[in-house]
Amino acid sequence: MKYAYMLILVLVTACSKNADNQGVVLDLDRDRSISYETWLPTMDLKTNPSPKSKEKRLPLIVISHGSGGDYANHSWLIDAFVDNGFIVVGLNHPLNTTTNNTDVGVVSVWLRPTDITKLLDHLLNESKWATTIDAERIGAAGFSSGGYTVLALAGARYNAELMQAYCASEESGKDCELATDFSNVDYTGSSYSYSDARIKSVFAMAPAIGSAITLDSLASIRRPIFIIAATDDELVPPHASALRYAKNIPNSELILLPSGGHFIFLQCNAIIKVVDWFNTDLDLCGTQFDVDRGEVRKEVATIGAEFFGRTLGLKSGGEECLLQATKCDP
Repeated sequence: MKYAYMLILVLVTACSKNADNQGVVLDLDRDRSISYETWLPTMDLKTNPSPKSKEKRLPLIVISHGSGGDYANHSWLIDAFVDNGFIVVGLNHPLNTTTNNTDVGVVSVWLRPTDITKLLDHLLNESKWATTIDAERIGAAGFSSGGYTVLALAGARYNAELMQAYCASEESGKDCELATDFSNVDYTGSSYSYSDARIKSVFAMAPAIGSAITLDSLASIRRPIFIIAATDDELVPPHASALRYAKNIPNSELILLPSGGHFIFLQCNAIIKVVDWFNTDLDLCGTQFDVDRGEVRKEVATIGAEFFGRTLGLKSGGEECLLQATKCDP
């Protein structure tokens, strides 16, 4: 059964479009191999890229997936950003992906921001991209642990003692149950700042790890931040994470969806359905929630494109729609 599961994952992954745009960044200092894929608005890089835009250089958005996922989980968001004129790059965080998820990878979230920093170093020094990406207009979007990741790039700092205190409290959520073996976790560097000045704005969906972030680091963030989460998030309680981020980051924007749960931001594709079938503890396809997941994601994508459009200097092609969302002040 395990081999059938792996075969399905390989087949689905191999079907991703623009395979010619895939690459790997070897981070020898940290012994990490970071796979990625890029998309241009033209959706064609087989020949010399020629974006359908009057701008010589285009803004870039980096996509960071959640724990145990991969960038393909957010193809719906990638397509929306590409359609609105952005270059997009999605990466897979080592030891924390669908095909290779470990307790070390789940716990060591502070390793993730540097994956993106290394990826940006690589892209901005590669001739094909150095003349296409506007290095002054780079944004980052992330889901769950990816939400933490992109917020860390804006200045949020992790504290292991805060995380332990949260997981020992009555307010803890199921997020504390995702890892069980902490024996091989090396906490060196966990409290460091991983801020990257090249990230100009951040869009965080159901961001995790909020209770483990120091309040002074959040108060020091001075970049445009947009946070969106569901009020009935069953994995990462909003009061402990999304609201904590929003209340303590100056001038941040917040939208709370009335329903949909934590995984409303995942597209229930073949990979997700297989993982859901094997792991009954997580409702990745959100069967318990009476919402139109596709419509909600469409709204979220429109809101995200509008946010990056105004913060990175590129207008969105769509209108902000809040039919199923409640926009509120932190």
